[in-house]
Amino acid sequence: MTNLIGIYDHSINKEIVREMTAEEKANRDAEVAVFVAQQEQLKAEAKTLYETKVSAYQKLGLTEAEIEALLPAPIEE
Repeated sequence: MTNLIGIYDHSINKEIVREMTAEEKANRDAEVAVFVAQQEQLKAEAKTLYETKVSAYQKLGLTEAEIEALLPAPIEE
């Protein structure tokens, strides 16, 4: 990730590119950390939901192939 900020000034039709200040970098790092944590939470919730659905289908007596046809496995990264 770059530590540059680009700002386009329409009054002079020019893009100004500069380094982030320490405060801006700290804010950006905090935003990224929050985003990553949210994505991990969403993945965990999706996995729990998938496992719950698989369990329900197994209780109904469906085979693994039938469950896979109804509920494709989640994508792992």
